[in-house]
Amino acid sequence: MQITLCRVDASGATQADITLAEGARVEDAIRAAGLAPETLPEGTGIALWGRRAMLETALRAGDRVELCAPLLVDPKEARRQRALRQGDVRQVTCGRHGSRRKLAD
Repeated sequence: MQITLCRVDASGATQADITLAEGARVEDAIRAAGLAPETLPEGTGIALWGRRAMLETALRAGDRVELCAPLLVDPKEARRQRALRQGDVRQVTCGRHGSRRKLAD
């Protein structure tokens, strides 16, 4: 059966078409791509068509296995830091009516 293995990391995205025997698992696909599951960075996400998968998950023909690098920063924390850097935006944005109406302090 034919599957696609996609890998996203700091260097970019790669895609490889792999042929496996029927009944293959995600772990088999990773090994066939020349990677060892135990050497993947801690926190690497494994997904089938964008849905979380485990190494033991069985594959079907045409599946897309995705290996995603772990997040470097918590998205909620990144948003909080951006908001702090921007400061108070009420003085910058006057709303849709220009400056005729004052925003509440």
